[in-house]
Order: sequence, then C-alpha cells, then structure tokens
Amino acid sequence: MPVGARIGAVEAALGDPRDPANPVGWGAVLAFDEERVLPPAGLALYDRLGLNAEFVPASLGGRLRGTDELGPVLRALFRRDAALGVGSALTSFMAATAVWAFGDDDQRARTAEVLLAGGRATIAYQRFAHGNDFVSDELRARRTPDGYLLDGRKRAVHNAQDAQLVVAFARTGGSEGAGGSDGAGHSLFLLDEATLAGARVRRAGTRGATGMRGLRVGSLEFTERPLPRAALLGTWGGGVRHSLSVFPLIHAVVPSMVIGVSDTALRTAALYALEQRPFSRPLPQVSYARTAVAGAFADLQLADALARTAARALHLLPGGSPVLAAAAKYLVPAGVEENLNALSVILGGAFHARDGDYAILQKHVRDFPTVTFGHVGNVVCQAVMAQHLGWIGSGRWTGDAPPPAALFRPGPGLPPLDPGVLAAADGRDGLCALLAGAPGEQRLAGDDPVLRTLRAQLGLLAAETVRLQEACAGLGRFGAGPYPSRVFPLTDRYALLLAAAAGFGVWRESPRDGRVADPGWLAVALHRILRRLGRAAPPLPPGVEAELCEEVLRRAAEARSYDLDDRVLAG
Repeated sequence: MPVGARIGAVEAALGDPRDPANPVGWGAVLAFDEERVLPPAGLALYDRLGLNAEFVPASLGGRLRGTDELGPVLRALFRRDAALGVGSALTSFMAATAVWAFGDDDQRARTAEVLLAGGRATIAYQRFAHGNDFVSDELRARRTPDGYLLDGRKRAVHNAQDAQLVVAFARTGGSEGAGGSDGAGHSLFLLDEATLAGARVRRAGTRGATGMRGLRVGSLEFTERPLPRAALLGTWGGGVRHSLSVFPLIHAVVPSMVIGVSDTALRTAALYALEQRPFSRPLPQVSYARTAVAGAFADLQLADALARTAARALHLLPGGSPVLAAAAKYLVPAGVEENLNALSVILGGAFHARDGDYAILQKHVRDFPTVTFGHVGNVVCQAVMAQHLGWIGSGRWTGDAPPPAALFRPGPGLPPLDPGVLAAADGRDGLCALLAGAPGEQRLAGDDPVLRTLRAQLGLLAAETVRLQEACAGLGRFGAGPYPSRVFPLTDRYALLLAAAAGFGVWRESPRDGRVADPGWLAVALHRILRRLGRAAPPLPPGVEAELCEEVLRRAAEARSYDLDDRVLAG
C-alpha cells in the first residue's frame, strides 16, 4: 500500500479529535491521562492497523522499505497524543533497530514474528552519567562455558512487565577503545519471553512516568540469570559501538514522528484564535501572535525538510547520514519544545485548562521532554557532529559535488538500506556544498521581494559556512571525548547550517505549482536561523509573516496538516 494511503488509514481510524464521542479524541486522551493510562482504544487501534509492521523490514514480512516513510506514518499518533506514540510504537522501534542491524537470521526472524503478531519490544539502556531514570542503574554480564550470566537491576524500563522482547545493555568489562567510563565494555543481549521468566528474574510493578503520565514504567532485576549463547546480539564487548552505529536510523526517524506534536500545538493555537477571538484585531495583525504563529509554521516546515533529508540520506548518502541524522535529532525536538512554549502564550489563561477543546496543548507541553531523553540525547548528537569538525576545518568541506536532487524529493525507489554501512561515516555531510552556491541558483532569479530576501539570506549563510570552516581549522580528529570547550557551540552552528541547506534543497526541488514552492516559509525559516546564529538578518518583506498566519488559519479551518505534505486530516 502506498505511504499516502497508509497515512490516510491511520488518520481515518483516529477520527475527529474534537468529537466528544471519539474514544481516541482529545477528550478521551485527556481523561485517560488524568487516570495515568494510555487510551485503551488507541492501543487497540494501533494493533488493529498492524502498525508494528511499519518498522519491520519488507524482507521479513513488514512494510519498511524507505525510512523516509516511517516517520510520516507514525506522525499521526504523535499528532493525537505523544504518550500514545511513545507507548505503542517508539520504544519497540528503537529496540528493533539493533536487531535488524546486528542480529543473526534467527534473532531477526524471531523479532519480526513477535512484532508482526502485535507484541512489544523495549530497551534496558546502558548507564549514562547525568542521565535520568531510564538510563540509570546497570546490568552486568559475564561469560560461562554454556553462555552468559546476567545480573543487576534497571529501575525504569518502559513496558517492562508486558514486553515480549528486551534489548538489554550489560557491562561486560574490558574496553571498546576510547569511550570514557560510561561507554567501555558493554554488550547487547536479546532477551525473549523464556529468558525473561523464572525465579532469577523479577519484573517489578508498573508505575507512571513523571512527565508522560500514561507510560507504563517498571523495573527488571536479574540474579545470576543464565543466558544461552544465542542471546548475544552482535559481538561481545561491542554494545556501545553497535548502538552508536544504529543511532543514525533512530535519529533520522524520531524527529519526523515528533513533528506531529508541533502540528497539534499550532492547530490548537489557530483554532483558539479563530473561535475565541482573544484579540481586538485579527491574529495576523497582532505583532507577537503573528511572529509566534508564522515562526512556528516556518520552523515546522523546515523541521520536516531536515527530517526528510536525513531519512533519505540513509539510503542515498550513507556516509553522511550520521551527521545529518544527529543534526535532525538535535534541532527538531528543541524547535518543537520552543514553539510549544511560544504558542501557549496565545491561549493565555486557557492554556491551564485540564479539559476542553484546547487542553491538549498543555498535555503536549508536559509530555514532550520525555519523548527525546533531553540532555543525554543532545550530548550524543553533539558528539556525532563534533567528529566532523576537524574534517570541516580541513578546507575541503564545501568543495564536494552537490547532493542528488532525489535527496530532497519524496517518493519510492530508494536503494535498499544496509545498516552495516551506517557505521562507516565518511565525514561528508553532502549538504553544505549546496549552500555555497545557493545565492546564484536560477530558481531565485527575479525581482519578487521575497526572492530578493532569500538571495540575501543565502549569501549570509554561504559566508557563515566559511566562518565555520575557519573556526574549525586546526581542530583535527577527536576520539570519543573529552572535547575542547569551544567544540559544542560549533556543533550548534553546524546543525543550523545543515537545516538551512535541507530547507533550501527541499524548496528548490519542489514542484512549482505546489505549496512548498511558496518562498515565504523558507524566508521566515532562514530569518530565524540567522538570528539563532547571531547574525543580523535582512528584514523580511512586509506581509510575509501575515501571509503565513493566514495559511495557518486556513489549514486549521480545513483540517489540513502543517507539514510539507499538506494532508487532509480527520479533524
């Protein structure tokens, strides 16, 4: 089934979110959130549609062919309820990626069988310094003549009581190279229902998560639990190396999913403005509201462009995919959270309501930090980008050939994904060469004020690539850390330039008669990037933000999505 039809099927099944009789409408979502559980009808809907199949490779009976399709299909769940998206799909997807990449044929077949039957998988993470409950505590494993012994406890594992499969990190001693004390000597194990049972395994009671209240969080405790040799996932001592090499797949897909949260926030603010008329003038005429709404819309479009590009790069530019995926995972959630807070101001006191047509926004604001593991996730992404800074400073960065046009265009026909190549990053992001020549692009020609602004913006961004290259000169190549203090601000600048390049590429390759071809959203998005880079951005042409506001209000009234696809929604 084509991806558009699959997205439509999910939307149709979810139904109108504002219908009070809808068991997965916002009224039901909020009511069950008060009870600290996920909406049962949402979980049943997920299973009925067989959405686990979206992240099972087609070669194993699932629907996963192009990774750029996975995020948009599951985005509908996050648009409705971020907790439902995490609780039903995200954790199982993250666990499954390690099996697809490093499992043997039996492990892959077993995992596919469980997921296609509607089962759940989860992860018991390794311990990180400064982490939260999900990444604290530790499991330990040692070899025996017949296999392994697993010992230790993880206090916070999502779906610990219900999961049929657990991908577990366990400290196994030794070293995996320069990895720091948090990364040395771990192995991955795939635990099935047989190894998760018995007197030496304890699954503790479920408790609610602090932020995302509907998640079922429990603990796993092992006491010298024997494991067969077949439980080892990948190579002994290779756990951290393996997990880092599948991060590009996770980092490219998760941002595409969570864009749905920003979509709902923007729609809620727009509907409140249309229906409650909180201002004495129309919203596009109120300066702070206009800037917040237009900026959130432009940011969402740019986020979708970056996520799409990162996901397609897994197939088309695998050597550059780790850094593109890291940039997407670093920027998109941060942008979503920023805009959730900015849009909440439009609702004023109504933001604090616990029920009603607009209360979903406060739930999304509260839930969202749990989606992406906050500080730990950001540090991992910055570390990936930091690995490229020495190469940027080598002087060859923007001299590469421009990326293929297919990188920015949705559609089937991508080469098969080979997870094995994701570990072989070549340092070339494939995008910033596009920025170097962007100001002279033929599609920017003309006297239209917005196009003139785009040319000026892209000229400043092209100059910024030169500044970044100069700032990176002499850095050389890093190990896994520690990094010089000046590295992390440079990764922030690098990520913003990658986002700008992805947005320009998607706009340039879009059909001229489509809505993505409107240069207004890109001009506002690049204006905001330049401001975030600390650069004086050229003023936006009069009326650009107001026109974007009108587009936001129109899509709210017509129940259309705010992403690049501009799809009809259930409500």
